[in-house]
Amino acid sequence: MTTRSRSLVRLLAPAPVLLLAVAAVAPPVAAAPAGTAKPHATTAAQVARAAAAVTLNPVADAWVDASHPTVNAGRTASLRVDAVPWQVAYLRFEVTDVATDPTAVLRFYVETASSTGVDVHPVADNTWDENTITYGNAPPIGAAVVRSGPVGADTWVSVNVSSLVTGNGPVTVALTTTNDTGLRVTSREGVNKPQLLTPAPPNPSPYVVTRTGSTTYRAASDVTGETYTGSLKTVLESAAVELNRLGGGTVRFGAGTFDFGAEYMKLEGIRKVTFVGAGMYDTLIRNDSSIAGDTEPFNTKGWDGVIVRDLAVSAGGAFRSTSDALDFDDGNNMVVERVRVTASRGRGIVFDGKNQTWTSMGNTVRDCVISGAQSDGVELLATSGDTVTGCTITDVGGHGIQVNRASSTADQPNKTADHNLISDNVIDQAGQDGININSGTDNQILDNHITNSSDDTPNRDGIRVTTATGITCVDTLVSGNVAIDNQIVKTERYGLYVTEGCNATVVGPANTFTPNRVSAVRDAGNGTIFR
Repeated sequence: MTTRSRSLVRLLAPAPVLLLAVAAVAPPVAAAPAGTAKPHATTAAQVARAAAAVTLNPVADAWVDASHPTVNAGRTASLRVDAVPWQVAYLRFEVTDVATDPTAVLRFYVETASSTGVDVHPVADNTWDENTITYGNAPPIGAAVVRSGPVGADTWVSVNVSSLVTGNGPVTVALTTTNDTGLRVTSREGVNKPQLLTPAPPNPSPYVVTRTGSTTYRAASDVTGETYTGSLKTVLESAAVELNRLGGGTVRFGAGTFDFGAEYMKLEGIRKVTFVGAGMYDTLIRNDSSIAGDTEPFNTKGWDGVIVRDLAVSAGGAFRSTSDALDFDDGNNMVVERVRVTASRGRGIVFDGKNQTWTSMGNTVRDCVISGAQSDGVELLATSGDTVTGCTITDVGGHGIQVNRASSTADQPNKTADHNLISDNVIDQAGQDGININSGTDNQILDNHITNSSDDTPNRDGIRVTTATGITCVDTLVSGNVAIDNQIVKTERYGLYVTEGCNATVVGPANTFTPNRVSAVRDAGNGTIFR
């Protein structure tokens, strides 16, 4: 099997499926059965059943503390949950009148914020007494079945616990956290008592975002009636967080302009949520800010399985190389398609896997249109198995597309970008290289059409394969590309430049690398193979 064939097999192999249970916030609460990959359509009958849901309060609750193993805390107004010292909250409900194959949502009121949130565990032993339970005699807890994700202070949080409610009778759950900054949950002695709702209310997807004033917006669910109002930042973050905690769903924009002003959306840990507009020439999401920090309209971290499609993004303001239009830190298994970027302080779209514990794998950018980015059009930074295909990128200040290693000072220093595919893109007047591969293994550049690069920075090329001393650069495949300069005054130096330190680059058939300002190809690599 050839290098290209092996690489394509790896790239086309299905990405691992992550089975995640997630939670919800803000009343009234809606939830999907645990393990649901995609929210299903909600019928009128489901809505009616949800309206008749039974709300149960605990018949007993308490918390235990490993640092005080003989102390009972069963009549306090708050339940404490902590990782250091280890503190666990227990809640028991008496379930009655449930149907066959019941569904259920656990709601609890969080009094203090947590960046990681709460894990919910099953407890098989229902015989404990809230007046006598201690760490020393508490029943063991099972493996966590759901995690709430980050929670704010003074907030209702909901998690789907359908897997823990199998019929009538007592049900005990335990709450823990992995965070050494503990949090408090209101107990049954408090005003905002924990609740178990059965059957589970329907998923509110989709939230439809509309503009209600010059700076005010609404995100509303026709399914549940849940509505958020306020700034664009407020309604988008609120809707996305709720869908995330309920297993996913859609945030939908109609035609028109949606303006953050100087604000931006900043969200972590979002999974299986789709942001969709009416079309990339019909829906515009924008902001404008020149403050010193990053002000990306899509400022994200830890997203997984998210889709962004059919909309335009404009991120105005003074140049800042890392303040981008769509920034996906630690993003995996994502799709960005039919997205148009009309302005960016930095890059148009970036996937970033460089920091400690971060990955960027299995992402796809396709059919994008990018112009006006002051840095790169698209950057894959310390990524693996990502794809950029079918995009049109014009007049950007940096590289048209860059596949890049982490810097030597990053948390994962010099982490390379490997097994990425850049194919069938049209790139014109990139400020630097049309396509730049900086280090890595088995990256592929196939069937791209590149013209008139080095528009802003002298001595750049149509395609450059390069690396720093001692950093891996091997098995890059360059095939079927056009990389030429058709201007009267040419700026693109070489169609292809393979620099020192890059090994076994394969230059396949059907490339066109002339005319250019200096010549077609410069090969300074080691063992470059021309076919």
